[in-house]
Amino acid sequence: MAAAGPGAPCGLCSAPAAPYTCPRCHGRLCSLRCYRAHGPCAEAFYRDQVLEALRAERSSPPSPALPALRGGREPGDAARPASRGLWERLGEAERDGFRRLLSSGEAAALLPPWRPWWWRGRGRVEELGDGSGAEGEEEEGGEGRPGPAPPVPAAVPPLSALRAAAPSPLVRFQLPNALFGYAFALSLHGGDEALLPELPDAAVAASAALRGRRPFASTAEALLSARRDARAAGLPLSPLGDSGALLAVAQLLEGRDGRDPGADVAAALWHLWRLLRAGARALPPPERSRFRGARRKVGFLLSWSRGATEELAQLAREAREVHAEVAAEEAAVAQIREGLEKVWGGPRPPPREERTPWLVTDGARVERDEELLGGPPAVGTDKGVRGRQLIEELD
Repeated sequence: MAAAGPGAPCGLCSAPAAPYTCPRCHGRLCSLRCYRAHGPCAEAFYRDQVLEALRAERSSPPSPALPALRGGREPGDAARPASRGLWERLGEAERDGFRRLLSSGEAAALLPPWRPWWWRGRGRVEELGDGSGAEGEEEEGGEGRPGPAPPVPAAVPPLSALRAAAPSPLVRFQLPNALFGYAFALSLHGGDEALLPELPDAAVAASAALRGRRPFASTAEALLSARRDARAAGLPLSPLGDSGALLAVAQLLEGRDGRDPGADVAAALWHLWRLLRAGARALPPPERSRFRGARRKVGFLLSWSRGATEELAQLAREAREVHAEVAAEEAAVAQIREGLEKVWGGPRPPPREERTPWLVTDGARVERDEELLGGPPAVGTDKGVRGRQLIEELD
């Protein structure tokens, strides 16, 4: 088709002096409306151009930089097997070191700081100085601010609706055990609720109260049992520290709102209930009953806690005492570790060297180093003969 001149009329509406030209058929167009009406022809032109560019790319040899970019390498780097991941490229010593970092909790120091929603940070609590024991828990700088608190359930059924008989007086010790599991699991996963079902599974693993009927006679027994269960399950140390999870339980029991002391406990239990439900949905249908008993236990503790203000205050005081004892033990261990590291010159002891053993016999010390003995012992003396015999036995 011959191209129309610049003064040709529009090919659709016959308007004079159409200023536009179709890139495929070269017909003249006068306006956007006529261009849209003529759109299929222009779209076919652009489609042909894209297909032609793709055919040219397939026929040309690939660039040497493209495979390197896909493999995360510079063009001049040596090629690596594409099927091997990072873990496969680590040596056995590097893998053991990484496992030690996880099991000891030292890996948490490499991550950005995370503060749970109940953390006592900057704000009204410290400014008023309510004596909640939050001194020293604030970090410098603006990093690690607490996240938003989960909602408090609007309506909680009374305990009488869930249980006809009066609950046992030991039921209150179930609460700190369950709260430990919640605080431990949430801190272990950095508050990432998308880690399902691992997050609620860690809470259940650390809390015998969530797994079944496990009575506790005191708050200390309930908290220390949860700490032992977390270790027995092979879970890493909490990023909050060994005593940090205990402090979290005390803070949840104390609450941040003096007008509703049990609001933080209710928010934590309601949050745990929703995490257990989401974790069950992330499992295959045959395994979804795995968290059913834990959800029932959480609902029971939620109903009990909303009417037990005095019991929550007593539990908070007892949890503070347990945390103080464990924190004192941690400080003593840290002091001993600091002294050893100064002697060692680092976090690990130096390699063992061949040391000369010494023995005491007949009131005299026999050493292998002959310089300290002033030369080799006399052959004919009892001291020399016995010393040589002992050294040979050691060898």
